[in-house]
Amino acid sequence: MSTAEHGNVIELETQNLTALIELQRSKFRAEGEVTYATRIDRLKRLKALIVENKTEFADTTKREFGGARSYEFSLFSEFASKVEAIDYSIKHLKAWMKPEKRGTNKPMNLLGGKSQVRHFPKGVVGIISPWNLPFGLTVAPLTSALAAGNRALLKPSEFVPETAALFAEVVPKYFSEDEVAVVTGGADIGQRFAELPFDHLLFTGSTRVGAQVMQSASKNLVPVTLELGGKSPVVIGRSAKLDLAGTRLTFSKLLNGGQLCLSPDYVLVPKELEEQLIARVVDETQAMYPNITENADYAGVFNERHFARLQNYIDDAVAKGAKLTIVGADKTRASKDNRRMPLHILQNVNEDMQVMHEEIFGPVLPVMTYTDISEVPDMIEPRRTPLAMYYFGKDKSEQEYLLNHVQSGGVCINDITLQYVQEDLPFGGIGASGMGAYHGPEGFRNMSHARAIYSQTMIDVLPIIGARPPFGEKFRKNISKILGAI
Repeated sequence: MSTAEHGNVIELETQNLTALIELQRSKFRAEGEVTYATRIDRLKRLKALIVENKTEFADTTKREFGGARSYEFSLFSEFASKVEAIDYSIKHLKAWMKPEKRGTNKPMNLLGGKSQVRHFPKGVVGIISPWNLPFGLTVAPLTSALAAGNRALLKPSEFVPETAALFAEVVPKYFSEDEVAVVTGGADIGQRFAELPFDHLLFTGSTRVGAQVMQSASKNLVPVTLELGGKSPVVIGRSAKLDLAGTRLTFSKLLNGGQLCLSPDYVLVPKELEEQLIARVVDETQAMYPNITENADYAGVFNERHFARLQNYIDDAVAKGAKLTIVGADKTRASKDNRRMPLHILQNVNEDMQVMHEEIFGPVLPVMTYTDISEVPDMIEPRRTPLAMYYFGKDKSEQEYLLNHVQSGGVCINDITLQYVQEDLPFGGIGASGMGAYHGPEGFRNMSHARAIYSQTMIDVLPIIGARPPFGEKFRKNISKILGAI
């Protein structure tokens, strides 16, 4: 494969992308059965890649965040949790691969006919990953792809070129090019990548770009898994333990500087509890991050463009009547050098404000109030089908009401974001927040082809029920048992 140099990133030339996918597909076809041993070996190599290169990847990501990225956050979210996911797949893979016995209709079941479903690899899986968790959101879907017996092409985000280049350097040390390969480059390469004739394509990113990726994939009828975002609400019930809710809300909102697809986007709280909740969030923010702008545990806004976008949301809301509280020791909006933006709490927000229509992806927290839980679904409806909904409270009837009246990709009760690290739960959206899911068994099935297999005996069944021409009374009699008089 020929390549072209662009700074410290090696970009695969567009014309060679097809050759690369065909290389993987030809090797996949020649391999035939992708055995349990082969899959385990590939998963173990992926685990070794994580463990042996974690420091270099963490340092690289920190640099690309302008030096404002918590090393500890990377260790947990991008490395430790992914090792646990691989271990989980290794533990359960044999059971996932086992053929599933299915029922067989009469009279074939009486004469020895058997039905089963077996999960076969699809072939070559494309993975397009985002900038906010550039390592973890590349490795997580790759785990599902390898467990399912596929080969994979990886396209890291062009907004993290150093991380992409590191992937391109490291992956060949653990996988041959025909097993797992890395494609780097800008938006033009990304667009061409999405148009390749994959057997499955997984994209993580914005809803807008996800729609473009789906359109590109449709040219080759490529099935897609889209992991998007949306405005994930936090609903505080009157039965909530408010101190606990405030602590967990603060922690999750400021994790990675609010730049997670599962970050809580806005809060719905009973009117009489609003000030109490905000006071708790302020106290917890100051306790966790006493010095925002120079705090190594606090992530900065990724780049100037995103920083300006957040500033515009805040300015627009204030201009339209929102009450603004800036939480931070120095009360500044951000450090000039590292873009660490303190938490901005917005009250008295309304539907005219931009902040209530766009996914925030940063340390800005709008607060809305309600008087009765029955109001909440209508308040969420303008921001339909978020990736997650979070509920705090002990009222089971209230929980069930929200589960039945609010659509979301997933739900977390009395905590935030932790549904993502439950490997036995599917991770995925609905509607504008995505389609399809991965993690655990759902990831294995999503990236496998569930093949129906029916085994007939040597006994010719159809004549027994009169189901071959010329049709006569025997056929009509048997059909009438199903349809009634004919």
